Amino acid sequence: MKNKLNKIFSLLKKKGLIYTFNRIHFALFFNTKNPLLIKFLYLTNPYPSYIEVETTTACDLKCTICEHTYWKEPIYNMTFSQFKSIIDQFPKLKWIGLTSIGESFLNPDFIKIIEYVKSKNIYVEIYDNLYFLDKNTIEKLINLQIDKIFISLDGATKETYEKIRVGANFDKAVENIKYLINFKKDSNSFIPEIAFHFVINKENISEINQFIDFTYSITGKDTKIQFSQLLHNFKEVEKLFIRIPRLIIKDADTKARKLGIKLSWNEDASLKKADIKKCTQWIMPFIFATGEVIPCCAKNEANQRNLQKQTSMGNIFQTPFKKIWNGEKYKNLRKTILMSKTPVQCENCPLYENCN
Repeated sequence: MKNKLNKIFSLLKKKGLIYTFNRIHFALFFNTKNPLLIKFLYLTNPYPSYIEVETTTACDLKCTICEHTYWKEPIYNMTFSQFKSIIDQFPKLKWIGLTSIGESFLNPDFIKIIEYVKSKNIYVEIYDNLYFLDKNTIEKLINLQIDKIFISLDGATKETYEKIRVGANFDKAVENIKYLINFKKDSNSFIPEIAFHFVINKENISEINQFIDFTYSITGKDTKIQFSQLLHNFKEVEKLFIRIPRLIIKDADTKARKLGIKLSWNEDASLKKADIKKCTQWIMPFIFATGEVIPCCAKNEANQRNLQKQTSMGNIFQTPFKKIWNGEKYKNLRKTILMSKTPVQCENCPLYENCN
């Protein structure tokens, strides 16, 4: 408790009241397990304070584990004016995820997009492989005070990484990671918070402990790692999909504790899923680059892009979000979930039980 209070006072001093309130609000309400808070969210149906926006579908890589590799969808970059039109519909926005099913930094407006949300004291989080960045862009990320970066790195060795991330270069990615960490240190900046994201599959599962050592060698005790198994076992990745044995999780946790670093495992690492009526993911809509609004990001990476668009809640470029949020589709979705049943938009959810 003392550490949490110290962190709050530190945030107040460095970032001010509005920013600190936004951080506390997100930590309290999103993905809460508190049954009273869950019931409160369903009863009050609060207008979203958190959203995720995909700003591009462009990517030059052919990663073996990513649905983007198997798409036939044309490349689309959301313009700054389109993005601004979205953000301006959320006057009390506190948190935003700007991770695309594509490579965000290939959108020529992406830095301008970050600048706009940061001007509003909004907490900004991204997942990125850092492969497409140059030193100038990395410095801008630090100077803009982006809040959290999950560095996507799916191998501890050059051979494994480049086998999974086809078209990328391990040495270049690591060079950019080191530059980001060192520039942040030289700037005496306590943000962005940096964590590593490692998606486990048959090609890299043997490198989990090696990856812990590798990231520790770069960042020391500040290392944070999120391990995830593939969210969806769709046709094109069937040969790579693997359940994470509990023994491997236990062994990795033991190693991390000895090094004094933090590990987390996505909920999907557990075979037991929670009742869908406990889901609060719907309070964070995910907006595609082309404007379609889906309830959350959990159905991404299932290679069902067309179905997601067909069953979307609406298109924010065609209909104001407030009308979408209060429309029949969203009302039916919340009602169905509260009855412990699975809406069509949530079928085969990797996080919660599917019940009909």
